[in-house]
Amino acid sequence: MITIEIMKSKNQYYITYERDSKKGFIAHAPSIPGCVVYGKTLKEAYYNIQSAIRECLEIINDYNKKPPIESITPDRIKRFSFVKI
Repeated sequence: MITIEIMKSKNQYYITYERDSKKGFIAHAPSIPGCVVYGKTLKEAYYNIQSAIRECLEIINDYNKKPPIESITPDRIKRFSFVKI
């Protein structure tokens, strides 16, 4: 799993990437329920998740709800470690 954060105006969301069985990538914004996309390449998945986050936030705004607040800060991301098994 690859972890990256992206900026969306004043909000910042943590993104996870996973390889799928077709050698593509699944991108997910855990703090935004249902915000999951696919890309044939990591770059495509990155652009797709950016668009999906914008669309999810627009829908949330349309229903007069507050946007989700990310609970993972960039400082915490730096503390994550990866384990090779």
